[in-house]
Amino acid sequence: MMVKHWLLNLAAECPAWLGQLFPEVSCEALNVKPVPGCDSAHYARSLLELFDSAMIKLSSEVCGDDVQSRLGVEQILDRFLKLATGDPTLYHERRLRPMHERRRLPGLQVSFELTASGGEAWERMAEPDWANFFTKSSDEESCDLFSPDRHLLVAYMGWYQQMERRRIQLETVTWQTHSDFEIVYWKRLPLVHQASFLLLPARGRTGTKWYWSHETPGWFREWYISVISWHKKPWDLQGWPSGGDDHRSATANE
Repeated sequence: MMVKHWLLNLAAECPAWLGQLFPEVSCEALNVKPVPGCDSAHYARSLLELFDSAMIKLSSEVCGDDVQSRLGVEQILDRFLKLATGDPTLYHERRLRPMHERRRLPGLQVSFELTASGGEAWERMAEPDWANFFTKSSDEESCDLFSPDRHLLVAYMGWYQQMERRRIQLETVTWQTHSDFEIVYWKRLPLVHQASFLLLPARGRTGTKWYWSHETPGWFREWYISVISWHKKPWDLQGWPSGGDDHRSATANE
């Protein structure tokens, strides 16, 4: 069960690309802890079981892929399982190539996402605090912030320059309130606030992204961690396998 929950957690906020799991888990890019003792075969088997139980669905940009049938999904997963560790098209100097390079390789444009029942299953274990959830959509010129908590949005805007190396054009800030709003692709909330604004480049040293550097004040770290810690992580749950477990114990936690 824990492996399945770990997979659901990967796609809780946005669809998860299979290239982040095969031929190996990109832990740093995903900002996750891998399930101890779990290899690619375990992840593939758990993905298939999640598909069988209608908790996930796959999408593919690869011509000929069948993401609707069990046989089609099995064939897709088998293709990813056959990706070879050390393949020069995937690796450079024994390190996986950056995701933006691997995403362009033939046959790898496949992702999975939660269904409504998959989202409900994830919620039961992760116990998300939707009232304090926060998300943003931004580019070099503009940003939109979303949260049920208006005060959280104001606080984030106050530290935006230090964290994002961009300045808010205060005269462009607009506010909206939404009812029955899709806060993530599978979840709707009854009330969500949205702050929208245009951006300018930050000036001087205040534009440094110091919230994860040695200069970061402890109180700011604590605040930022509280902002992003809106649900329980799989590795913090009871039943998470220890690092010394072998593959058999990983199987037992599926």
